[in-house]
Amino acid sequence: MIEIKISGRGGQGLVLASQILASAFFKNGMWVQAFPSFGAERRGAPVSAFVRADRAEMTLRCGVYHPDWIIVLDAQLLGNPIILSGIKEDGSILVNGKEIPKGFQLPGGSAVFVVDAVAIAHSFRLGSTSFPIVNTAMAGAFARASGLISLGSVLEAVREAVPVEQERNEAAAREAYKQVREW
Repeated sequence: MIEIKISGRGGQGLVLASQILASAFFKNGMWVQAFPSFGAERRGAPVSAFVRADRAEMTLRCGVYHPDWIIVLDAQLLGNPIILSGIKEDGSILVNGKEIPKGFQLPGGSAVFVVDAVAIAHSFRLGSTSFPIVNTAMAGAFARASGLISLGSVLEAVREAVPVEQERNEAAAREAYKQVREW
């Protein structure tokens, strides 16, 4: 079973990102679950969403406490120890940013990937200048960094799940797929 935790801020498209990833896993023949976790439901507040995928039917119906992957849509959240808590020893982290913040302590054995999804979102005019929407870019970056799903399945999921600006969202996913790099 693959378990993913996505952390970001309200308004970044985090819940839609979890649905896109779940759909992409489903298109690759897997059973899936996707669900959000909210505290204060407002723009800019920290929020999380979770995805599970497995080749076999899943009966587990609880939160994700030990993710294989953590996707962070706002690098500033890396200062919060809760964001990376529970990651598996060989887990991986995908961060939206040009680089990892100074002083960041990498969990032992974890691989870290970065992509500047904000710059990509700005280049495709997704969201506003002050609050870019990075969800589709991060889904594309995840496909490349993880190798668990294909870019084609992510693009198909974007076409099905994103109601507006589909071409720009697909282009953002493609660009992030190209630009993601291991830190």
